Amino acid sequence: MARFSQLEFDETYPERKKTLSGEPIRDAKYFYKEAIRSQLAGDFELALRNYSRTLEKNRMIFEAWVGQTLMLIELGEYKEAIVWADKALENFPDQSELFAVKALAYWRDSQPEKAIDSSDISVSKNNVTSRVWLIRAEIMFNRKSTVAESCMSKAISLAGKEIGIIRLDTGRLLKNKKNYFAAIEHLNEVIRIFPQSPLAWYELGCCQSELGFSQAKATIEQSLKLRPNWKLAKTALSKCKRKGFFSKLFRR
Repeated sequence: MARFSQLEFDETYPERKKTLSGEPIRDAKYFYKEAIRSQLAGDFELALRNYSRTLEKNRMIFEAWVGQTLMLIELGEYKEAIVWADKALENFPDQSELFAVKALAYWRDSQPEKAIDSSDISVSKNNVTSRVWLIRAEIMFNRKSTVAESCMSKAISLAGKEIGIIRLDTGRLLKNKKNYFAAIEHLNEVIRIFPQSPLAWYELGCCQSELGFSQAKATIEQSLKLRPNWKLAKTALSKCKRKGFFSKLFRR
């Protein structure tokens, strides 16, 4: 299966197999690519449906199990995410990422002890991935910031061809921790790799807005250009405009 870094939104999007009528063959690979496309657009519900369709076609695509669990977490369905992680572990009992995403679901569901236990298992495996270290960073962020920084560095160094999505999620983590300057460094790199990703532009614009940067409005507008009528981005744009108005008002 192709991974995140090999996918684009525009005309360079990988060629799909087509039927004699010219329609793409809706196989597991098709739905997997659509899931990634939706995920990078910030449409986590649609991404979840496409990951589910991928597994309907082929239940042995490990990345689709991880993706489905992550999308459930994005949507706040933490208990269901734990159930799906456990189902995936029945097929892939030694995969470190499955223990990691399960740890993340526990963490977001305010079950820190279970989260740490599952994360400990994930980093003890032989096939530790970037995702494992990035989730470890989130769990350790408020407990041991230096450990979290080390985990993020490991995630970046191991990312390889997945560097775009790992930087995106690193930037989102730093943004949520209000470390906007560090988040912007990662998100600018993501824009270079995924210039057609609405989610990357949105997250970058939100960080710029929090810091009062003048380009924030244009950045968020770019996310809306790529994904029109996106409610989250429209709300962020309105907030950005209000900040700009009051900033000008108080400078008078």
